[in-house]
Amino acid sequence: MITKAQQLRQLLAGNEVLVAPCAYDALSAKAIEAAGFKLAGTTGYGMHGSILGTPDNGLLAFNEMAAALGKMADAVDIPIMADAEGGYGNAINTIRTVREFEKAGIAGLFIEDQKLPPNCPFIKATENISIEEMVGKIKAAADTRRDENFVIVARTNAPFAEAVERANIYLEAGADMVKVIPKTKEELLAYPSQINGPIHLGLYANKGINDGLTATDAVKLGYKIITYPMSCLFAATAALMSVMNYIKEHDTDEGYLGMTLSFDEYLQFIGAEKYKELDQKYLKG
Repeated sequence: MITKAQQLRQLLAGNEVLVAPCAYDALSAKAIEAAGFKLAGTTGYGMHGSILGTPDNGLLAFNEMAAALGKMADAVDIPIMADAEGGYGNAINTIRTVREFEKAGIAGLFIEDQKLPPNCPFIKATENISIEEMVGKIKAAADTRRDENFVIVARTNAPFAEAVERANIYLEAGADMVKVIPKTKEELLAYPSQINGPIHLGLYANKGINDGLTATDAVKLGYKIITYPMSCLFAATAALMSVMNYIKEHDTDEGYLGMTLSFDEYLQFIGAEKYKELDQKYLKG
């Protein structure tokens, strides 16, 4: 039986446009799979929000993350690439992170070069660890994985010129892919020609940097995997607030015109029929 890490490697070896919307729980992972995507990412921002009700501020503990990822991986048949923050510590901590993420059923992970505790760069400016320390984490991750197909992505938040330098060093150290954060449209266009390996890119509406750019456009520029980090999170939050405000105002949910599912539609989406079949097979004997 092919593993999810093998599935991911096969996808990376192909030529199709790889789009990986980011899930934050098992339900959002199932939605990504149901929509026909072959790969999902995860969002630390969304997992902080859904589990703790906080922004991406590094408060979500390693064991909480690993437990949540295991439930997400169990819920779907497609591979998931997970946000592993800064490896949750030094190179020794990174060894445990890789082991636990592999056991959770994750197909690959991102390790970033932020100083700990990490934080979302859109909340406050990040600080980077040394290149040497990050190289140690990458080598530890590569040496630790039990399945050679498990994908290791090294992320840097450094400014453009330094990010190019770091990305190429990280690839030489054993990262399978790098992730960079373009700060301008010019940087977005320039990165692929200066980085000597596959690049992961996150797309979202942000200050005109990628206005009008589709995933297919980004792949044509030279990026390999395109994620949408905030789409599931923001859309779900907006829908929740919309229906809650409606009930608060009208004292009922009858007549709500926002997008929603019927009870039967939800049962079909969530896979209720599968559990009916298991009930008939094992509990009616």
